[in-house]
Amino acid sequence: MKKLFSLIFILVLMVAMVFVGFIFGPQISDLLFDTSTETKWLSERFSETLKEKNDLVVYEAEITGQETITQDAFLFGTVQKVEMPYTFNMNFSVDLSKAVVSCDGNTISIRVPGPRASYYKLTVNDENMKKSDFLYPLTPERYASIKTELETRLYEEGQSNQQYLTDAWDVTVRNLQTLLESVAQNNAITSSYTVKVIRDDTLLTAPANQVSIDNE
Repeated sequence: MKKLFSLIFILVLMVAMVFVGFIFGPQISDLLFDTSTETKWLSERFSETLKEKNDLVVYEAEITGQETITQDAFLFGTVQKVEMPYTFNMNFSVDLSKAVVSCDGNTISIRVPGPRASYYKLTVNDENMKKSDFLYPLTPERYASIKTELETRLYEEGQSNQQYLTDAWDVTVRNLQTLLESVAQNNAITSSYTVKVIRDDTLLTAPANQVSIDNE
């Protein structure tokens, strides 16, 4: 009988210890390990590349949506479902380092390459992401692959969107015309000058970081 009571006492004590550890675990850890000391950072920078840029950002597209990805398995049906809300931003710019300016009579012409996608970023709202993956757990690697695949697809769709490209070129023409007309006015050039903006994608193969001025 004495052994029985001892065994019961030991079991009750073990259960109590587990309960106390579950409830007060973080507090006990803080008492054992002093976390109030200053955090130390060890930073290593292996490279730093600086490049001269002369791009004029003319257009930005922002897309918000939700992507639903499902994974099916034979006999079990859908074993993984991910609902991922996101925001996708994409900029279009014109490389002004390729610009060629010319003057013919009363006409000022500037030739520039067409707008192109220069920057894009996918932002996923991870806090509102939902998943159902009891039979097929969603690994961090799989989740990262899904986001990369979505970002690539949205970029490819955006850079080939004709409406985006048309709007971006219209903004390019308007901005450059306004800029050159302002320069002409500030330099007392007669208002009879006409400003023309010409798209010339062959300039993309020309040497960078130079602006040519031709007097015809």
